Amino acid sequence: MNKIALSLLLFTIFIALASFGGILHIIAGETNYEIGGTLTTILNGKIIIGDTTIIASHINVSGEKDAAGEVTWKSANATGNVVVLLKDATVTAKNMNYNLNSDSGVLSGNASMTIKASNSNIVIESSTLSFDTKDDVYSGEGSPVVIQKGKIHIEGKNFIYKAKEKTFNVFQNVYLYNSSTNEKAWAGELIMNIDKNSIILKNVKMEITLK
Repeated sequence: MNKIALSLLLFTIFIALASFGGILHIIAGETNYEIGGTLTTILNGKIIIGDTTIIASHINVSGEKDAAGEVTWKSANATGNVVVLLKDATVTAKNMNYNLNSDSGVLSGNASMTIKASNSNIVIESSTLSFDTKDDVYSGEGSPVVIQKGKIHIEGKNFIYKAKEKTFNVFQNVYLYNSSTNEKAWAGELIMNIDKNSIILKNVKMEITLK
């Protein structure tokens, strides 16, 4: 059978995700795919699935074919100025691997995330960053992870943010600096409640400037 390659310019296509039970929407400057194949290449475009939108210079959507020839789409690999728009956050990086079935992704290469929060947003910079949109859990690690919320500057080895609980945990070699009060702290763990705008420090040493 001859293989047929199609190039769709400025067009929207839809891929049914058999194992996910949903629809993956693709909008791109150019999309190349093979009829009946297991790879779709997206150039200068975006894919949308549920509340998640992935924008990148290059995206490969990969799948697997069963004995009957039916294709199940499994993953999306994005490179080049990757931007991920989530329900409560925006993530940027150089590279990303996204699991279409579990609604989870791993980003690397100057990963940065901005989380919507009361008073002021939370901005995070890390080496790697993972998100799970089904459970609304975000995590990452770096040397160090750098977190900024208003006047609060936090560093640590890794973090986990549970959006449903509005709790933010930072672990290992935690450093906190509050520029509005000139307070400094070193701790083993930090727990932030975003709704209450409160912080708990464990195994802590702290410096408070007396006025």
